[in-house]
Amino acid sequence: MPTTLGVVGAGTMGAGIAQVALQASLGPVVLFDASAPQRDKALAAIRAGLGKLVEKGRIPAGILDGLGDRLRLASSLDELASCDLVVEAIPEDLALKRDLFTRLEALVAPDAILASNTSSLSITAIAGTTAHPERVVGIHFFNPVPLMALVEVISGIRTSPDVAERAVGLVEALGKKPVRALDTPGFIVNRVARPYYGEALRLLGEGVADHATIDRILTLAAGFRMGPFELMDLIGIDVNFAVTQSVYHAFFEDSRYRPHPIQARMVAAGSLGRKTGRGFYVEPRETEPEAAQPARPPRPERVMVLGPESERVEWAARLRTAGHEVVTAAGDRPEWVVDLFWDREAKRSGLRALAKELPPGTAFLTSVLTVSASEVASWIPDHPRVAGMAWLPTSPEGRLVECARSLSAPVDLETCVSGFCSSLGLQTAWVADRAGLVTPRILACLVNEAASAVMEGVATVADVDRAMQLGVNYPLGPLAWGDRLGLDRVVGVLEGLQHEQGPDRYRPVPLLRQMALLGRRFHEPAAEPVAIAKG
Repeated sequence: MPTTLGVVGAGTMGAGIAQVALQASLGPVVLFDASAPQRDKALAAIRAGLGKLVEKGRIPAGILDGLGDRLRLASSLDELASCDLVVEAIPEDLALKRDLFTRLEALVAPDAILASNTSSLSITAIAGTTAHPERVVGIHFFNPVPLMALVEVISGIRTSPDVAERAVGLVEALGKKPVRALDTPGFIVNRVARPYYGEALRLLGEGVADHATIDRILTLAAGFRMGPFELMDLIGIDVNFAVTQSVYHAFFEDSRYRPHPIQARMVAAGSLGRKTGRGFYVEPRETEPEAAQPARPPRPERVMVLGPESERVEWAARLRTAGHEVVTAAGDRPEWVVDLFWDREAKRSGLRALAKELPPGTAFLTSVLTVSASEVASWIPDHPRVAGMAWLPTSPEGRLVECARSLSAPVDLETCVSGFCSSLGLQTAWVADRAGLVTPRILACLVNEAASAVMEGVATVADVDRAMQLGVNYPLGPLAWGDRLGLDRVVGVLEGLQHEQGPDRYRPVPLLRQMALLGRRFHEPAAEPVAIAKG
């Protein structure tokens, strides 16, 4: 462990790093910033932060009395010469960071570690102008540093394994939880999280739903603590946009990471979220009360349920509990057909055959994970009463089902479907008709991106999921979520989006597709590794 820790940059991040080092009693901390007012502001923030912890009994009161002996505010970079490890927390400018590391390398001892707190710049590029890039490593803290447990430890191409190991040891000594990552654009969290924002913006741009409805769906249907638009307001729309641009350009304009014009316009208008008092919300969004439920159907209805056995049994039990009659044959003249099939071909052949035996007034409530409700309606043109639903029975929350009316369906079908779902204890949120709707589309893209990071060796399955839960408070890690939903279903959603919107952005990565074909899970004992011939 370092006996002296140096921190360059006394902004919020730098002050937070210094504070957690002081809390952990690692040794003297030297905090450098060229601005005297900034140093004073950082000292006040550190005293306040430590003071709150003393009041709560989490650290001894004496830590404040000896603060002057353990924290040195430096006005010159030369004062970092005695540091064993220096962490920079300066603005995200590659030229600025490279210049700093070149200067630091000439000051500190040959075995001192130089670390960057960058959130999106390449560690390899930062180290590129140093004479000894093997001692440069990424130690990416999350804001606010004293509260956030996660730290990404990033190895550049030339980073020494011993340096990375020492960095992990430092993070653990600070009481934080490290995850290891290779040097790739966005590392783990900022890369894997991109679909949460990017797909939400695309859904908004396509007119699928307004931003408040999308946030409501993802919090109530999937258990996210904050919806993407509320979260962008909190982070700063400009900050989120800058990270998206950085990752997009670093991946050579791969369409999976493309920024959206809505975000660009908001940045241009100065609508940056909470810090400007105006973003997607004028004021921070408050938790919405439970929506008033439509009245349950005035009489029991006959319902036929189609789909995989486990889901069919679950729905049948729910229907019977609500007082509906579950029928199994077209001759029983069901008033509703609940179709839970997600496989495109099974859905098309099954519904076409069934529709020939049913009267035109039958209502169809069909899962639209892989196809739109309007496309389903085109398969059964004599039955216009078709609505889609994004049914994910294994979501952690599941208090809400999102629905979409096919273009050929009468408007009154929405009221009927909402009442029907209400009788089953489900809220409804109505959105425009698209394959995958909101939750399945965003979840499938998150799983796909996480699988891509694992496939490329960026991080392990365990570290990817740990990073997303600790770094952005996801209710499940995306790979665990993929396992729970079924990887074949996730691939089906992506292929449905490819069919509807074009092949490039939604292409399932090879690892995800192969695991789905083999019925594998990400969180299971690994099979024997495949031998790779070396010639």
